[in-house]
Amino acid sequence: MGDAGLKASRRKLVASVATALVVAAIIGWLHERSRGPHFLSSSPEQFAAQFAAPATPDSADTRRELDELLALQGSRTADEVAAARADRKTRVGKFYAALGLGVNPPSLPKLERLAERVEDDVRIYVRAAKEHSRRLRPYEIEPRLQPCIDDVRGDLSFPSGHAAYGWSMAYLLSALVPERSTELEARAEEFAHQRMLCGVHFRSDLDAGRLAAQRLLAQMQQDPEFRVEAAAAAAEVRTALGLK
Repeated sequence: MGDAGLKASRRKLVASVATALVVAAIIGWLHERSRGPHFLSSSPEQFAAQFAAPATPDSADTRRELDELLALQGSRTADEVAAARADRKTRVGKFYAALGLGVNPPSLPKLERLAERVEDDVRIYVRAAKEHSRRLRPYEIEPRLQPCIDDVRGDLSFPSGHAAYGWSMAYLLSALVPERSTELEARAEEFAHQRMLCGVHFRSDLDAGRLAAQRLLAQMQQDPEFRVEAAAAAAEVRTALGLK
């Protein structure tokens, strides 16, 4: 076999190995996602049933909330819209500045893994609560609302998954670094409020998302596996911050 043939064979081998690695990664990800909650053992349906039903679309409470959203829409600035769009993705790194890590944070693999697993669990239980309530998005009730983000079409409104994520990160990180709890809770408030600013959630959706995060994190903290991972993540992030 000539040089050209050897090079072609090597390229094929490299491509085959790369494909096999991608397939293995996908299989691993699917297996991880299919295993159910990491740190929670209660029924998602029982969790969902704990929430009082949101106001009906034709109620006075809903009208007040819609008027609040219309007022926010009328006063929101281009900078506020840009910030809300930048926060569309749920990543723990969005809370690093509030944690005090600065503009060039170090790699924190233990914290990132724990945050991802917490998010996985929160998503399952909030989804169950959404299906239980079946609340429409505000702009589906009030046609004058013009959402400034477009990644929520076809999804339900109550509780807010975005707010639940933001508050779950604030509560998680505050448990690891209580010295930064004030900054972390302010960041969660901002992270959640952006969904009202963009007209895709009612205030009561955000309140329910915060309540969901409180309840779920309290349950997770009883799980031995969570406590082990949280201790490792705390050591990692506190070292990065220069804290004892």
